[in-house]
Amino acid sequence: MKVMNEKLVPLPIVAKILEEESKKRELDSIEVITLEYAKKFSKFTAENAEKLLQELKDMGLPLEVSVQVINIAPESEAELRTILAPLSRTFTAEDIKNILAAVKKYR
Repeated sequence: MKVMNEKLVPLPIVAKILEEESKKRELDSIEVITLEYAKKFSKFTAENAEKLLQELKDMGLPLEVSVQVINIAPESEAELRTILAPLSRTFTAEDIKNILAAVKKYR
């Protein structure tokens, strides 16, 4: 497979892309391993991941952080704050509650 472009995507979308590609051709060994990993560790369907990605974007989270929130699917405030820690922005208790509620809604 030739890399045409690079884009950050959550695991459920990686799985969907590779599953679609596997219908067109035989995946190479790295792609098969990546597909297995993505399917094993995905916590959302691809459709719900896309919806959650948009919702997190609407909340003002950068793409890099939104992808990690989807990949990890934090269940507690402490887990979420760890993911958000690299951002220079301060998150209120309400912000945290809203993000966790969105994650729970699509899980």
